[in-house]
Amino acid sequence: MSAIINNSFRKYNADNFISSISSNKVYLMIGKNDPWANADLGQYVETNPSDIDVPVPIDTSVSQYIHYNDMIAAKLISGTSVSHVLKRVDWTSGTVYPEYNQYTDDIIDTDFFVFTEAFRVYKCISNYGGVPSTIQPTGTSTGIIETSDNYRWKFMFEVQQSDVLKFVTTDWIPVNSPANPTAQPEQKAVEDAAVNGALEHIAVTTGGALYKAHAGQAQAGASTNITLAATGQNIVDYYNGMTVYISDGVGSGQLRTITDYDNVTKIATVNSAWTTNPDNTSVYEVMPAVTLTPQAGDAPLGTGAVARVSGVTAGAITKISMVSVGTNYRFLTAEVTSGLATGGTAATLAARTSPPGGHGKNAVSELGGAFVMLNVRLIGNEGNDFPIDDDFRKVHLVANPTAGGSAATGSTYNNSELDQDSGSIIYTEFRGPIVRASDSTEDIKLVCEF
Repeated sequence: MSAIINNSFRKYNADNFISSISSNKVYLMIGKNDPWANADLGQYVETNPSDIDVPVPIDTSVSQYIHYNDMIAAKLISGTSVSHVLKRVDWTSGTVYPEYNQYTDDIIDTDFFVFTEAFRVYKCISNYGGVPSTIQPTGTSTGIIETSDNYRWKFMFEVQQSDVLKFVTTDWIPVNSPANPTAQPEQKAVEDAAVNGALEHIAVTTGGALYKAHAGQAQAGASTNITLAATGQNIVDYYNGMTVYISDGVGSGQLRTITDYDNVTKIATVNSAWTTNPDNTSVYEVMPAVTLTPQAGDAPLGTGAVARVSGVTAGAITKISMVSVGTNYRFLTAEVTSGLATGGTAATLAARTSPPGGHGKNAVSELGGAFVMLNVRLIGNEGNDFPIDDDFRKVHLVANPTAGGSAATGSTYNNSELDQDSGSIIYTEFRGPIVRASDSTEDIKLVCEF
């Protein structure tokens, strides 16, 4: 028998914890104003701890009693001081970022997304076969953003300025979804545009060898054909089965399959009539065809995606582009099915289907919602309950303590106001001494992993 705790379960617990902050009273409690010294089997096992060699807390039945004995003061945590957070991965030129792959185990543990200097987060959709990223992604488009280094990125969200001070650290950045449509219109637009089962990318696993390719400017066009440039191959039917894509000029964006090629006139007949007939201004690319096959019996069955080869270098396939991304794809194969010269080696492709809901639908789920940060600022004496010109070494989270026999509801309490041993201490952290002064502010950030 074997089992795992799914990332969705971890997010579920993180979501519930955040929700509980509003329905429960959770306080940040500080304690211990005397130095670490001597052994204390009730709360740690080290025999010679000190303020430099801080001990590691242990969870025993008596530890809560000890922590309450050491209590100095407690402050209520508001719902606006809690957020999902992600590990911070700063975009750095020259780094190879792993691309999104639906088959990657624990993908949230990989660096497949980046945080830019504009405080925006982008998911790597394609790393162009594993090359270093040299162009920082920018923009907030709802579509895939392609940079000149051939990386393809998905804009996910922008960290709001109101959240920077609370939740951004050298290791963590905040994330939330669904987006607030007023404060985060760009993220909301991405969420609304997400398509379940969209096929946003097809990776080239191996490029193969001896693939045909041709590009040029058309000499003319008609409803079911295009006259290729004079540099077209002088071999009859040479391009049959390959695709022709109008990349610029009249008819731009159209893709058709060549069914017949006259090597004398250079006329390539296509499988269906053009929506807009090309002419002598049309720039085209003749490339091998890509065939997409959804898995038989899959329900719903993916439909609507169309892909094309958009890069061939020295006979090897280097890039696949999407003409349309379709919907409801979960399992499918992608193959290059034409354009291979005699003696050539076939390329292999890997279709990258999107996560449930589509890329950008839920940033927390897609990027790793298993971490929660709580931020509490202790300013001066905090209503005369937090002493100054003193220090503390313990930080706790206490859920639903009582004061005077009733549920605690105040914003701050000193060590004599909360009922001894009440509530539940759900988090404990030992630190070196933190000295408090009348003009100081302690900005305490706690990260809980679920």
